[in-house]
Amino acid sequence: MKKKFAVLALAAGLLAAGGVAQAGTKYDDYDVIVPRFNDNAFTPQQTKSTTGASADLKVSILGKALDARVYSYSGGTGPWVRIETVGGPFKLPNSIKAGKDARVEFSSDLTQLVDVRVKGEWRSN
Repeated sequence: MKKKFAVLALAAGLLAAGGVAQAGTKYDDYDVIVPRFNDNAFTPQQTKSTTGASADLKVSILGKALDARVYSYSGGTGPWVRIETVGGPFKLPNSIKAGKDARVEFSSDLTQLVDVRVKGEWRSN
């Protein structure tokens, strides 16, 4: 019984230690449909680790060229960056403070007649 408890305690400790990664420093997947006619869509949120650090955006599927920036509901944003091809990581500069929420905001063109899918991974840093 003691051996079983020791194994469970060790496993729990290893899992806890593995989950201590700094927020915003690991890549998270996204798969977003950006509505047509200059509308916006967002990736899931992360927590910024370093004030003002550029976010990294990787794109594996891109239906049409889009604009992207980092945005926070807590305050702070970055300039729009044009994404015209798959690849990356594309750097998204921003002024968001450490500990605040961050997400990538995508925007379609005003003349875009169809919804656009964009898929990949990103980290807020």
